[in-house]
Amino acid sequence: MKTLYISDLDGTLFTNKAGLKDRAAEMLKRFSDNGVLFTYATARRFSSANFQMCKAEIKLPVILMNGVIIADGQSGKPIKLNNFDGMDLTEIKSTIMRYNETPLVYSFIDGEQRVSYLENDTRRIKNYLKDRKGDKTLRPCKSYEELFEGDIHYFTFINSALPKEVISEVFSEEKGFASIGYFDQYYKDDFLLEVFSLKASKANAVLQVKEMLGADEVVCFGDNLNDISMFNVSDRAYAVSNAAEELKEIAAGILGSNENISVPRFIEKEQAEIFDYTPHENIINQPDAKRFETSVEKAKAREAVNIGTLNEKCIHSALKNYFSEDYDQEAKIGSFYADIVTENGIFEIQTANFSKLNKKLEVMLSVCHVTVVYPFEKRTRVITASDTSGEVIRESGFRYNNSLSDFFLELYRIKSFLTDPNLTICIAELDVERVNFVSEKTGRRRKRGAYTKTPLALRREICLEKPSDYRVLLPDCEELPEEFTVKEFQKCAKSTDAKLMLEILLYLGVVDKIGKKGNAEVYRIVD
Repeated sequence: MKTLYISDLDGTLFTNKAGLKDRAAEMLKRFSDNGVLFTYATARRFSSANFQMCKAEIKLPVILMNGVIIADGQSGKPIKLNNFDGMDLTEIKSTIMRYNETPLVYSFIDGEQRVSYLENDTRRIKNYLKDRKGDKTLRPCKSYEELFEGDIHYFTFINSALPKEVISEVFSEEKGFASIGYFDQYYKDDFLLEVFSLKASKANAVLQVKEMLGADEVVCFGDNLNDISMFNVSDRAYAVSNAAEELKEIAAGILGSNENISVPRFIEKEQAEIFDYTPHENIINQPDAKRFETSVEKAKAREAVNIGTLNEKCIHSALKNYFSEDYDQEAKIGSFYADIVTENGIFEIQTANFSKLNKKLEVMLSVCHVTVVYPFEKRTRVITASDTSGEVIRESGFRYNNSLSDFFLELYRIKSFLTDPNLTICIAELDVERVNFVSEKTGRRRKRGAYTKTPLALRREICLEKPSDYRVLLPDCEELPEEFTVKEFQKCAKSTDAKLMLEILLYLGVVDKIGKKGNAEVYRIVD
């Protein structure tokens, strides 16, 4: 089945600051490159929408101004206009003048789309103008006569004083008009009344694009009342959690919020090919201690003779031995080498700098399941030894490490892949012995890097195979209230960077952002 995905922008795909997150753009571009049909439907003009959407490189036709214009997704050149075309606008113009309204009037003048407004009265549209400083398509006018010039195809009234009965009468469907009223996504006190041709609804434009592309079904996403018509003609329609209640009532399902890259994540889940993989029975698993001990001995022996180690550290080598057993190590996948290839997919041992994995994952996740193993030094014993004789000078007891800050920093570096159903993150908790080699005379380390690290035991494996599994990393703290700030979460997370941790958990849908307490963001754990 050929599925066409169409998303609203403001409040749905865009964040509350009217931006498209880089990771959302990366995902959308990857979908397009892989043949997934994705486009957007918005009340914005192309220049306004493309300011952010250019990062996603949309190749399909896009729906602009609530369906008035269907345009090329890259150039913005109109493909189809659903404008007033021959309709009589005399009554609308006279009503505007009679009630001293100051709408935004969209028209084509000399082949260019312009937005006209009365420059002597901008009180109602001040927020609109504030966000569009430097926009060369804005056209201040001195009179109504000048305001109504050109081929008009759209009106936007902001905080209109028109009586309801006038709106119903003048902008009626019987006269060929459609109108929609809703509060602005960003300026909550601004009420927008948009008027356009009945032919120009998002619904009609969606059906037109569906026909253009030969799609079998349309799946759409939205948040506000101007998305209702689009929902009504789509085969499946999903509202984000921050959507208007009226939209949620007619939606097939509710996604996460617009802040949480919920639309790209939904598409990824539907479109990803699920490769064969035998999941772990539990999130937290006890390792095979004997097998790990053998793996360490093999790694130490290989390092001792410096054969085939590829300059790897002992920890990395031991874990490769443990997870590979009798399978291939350093197998080539495309232009990259995988640490291990088994019947259960690819295993990559990555101690740090996960950013190096991005291009690898893009290739490897397209062919099989991938498990990224992160060695986490849970307990470390430090030994100081002579750099000449090797004699032990002093030895410490085990020191515990409870901070997951480094781990969450690494996750952030591959954030756009974390919801991929073919990716598992495995935390390998280790006991480690670190030997620092120092000069017997000075007691100081002679050169940088004069130390070794040897794994002593694999304590447990934490296997994170789906977003909900990350709940196991939440701090066990009775003091955490149901609704909490970063500061309150930090008290429970203790040594872990709470802000970074919440950023990842928010992305995964483990927590949700529900509002503010003063200037502080308020979160809750998703049930």
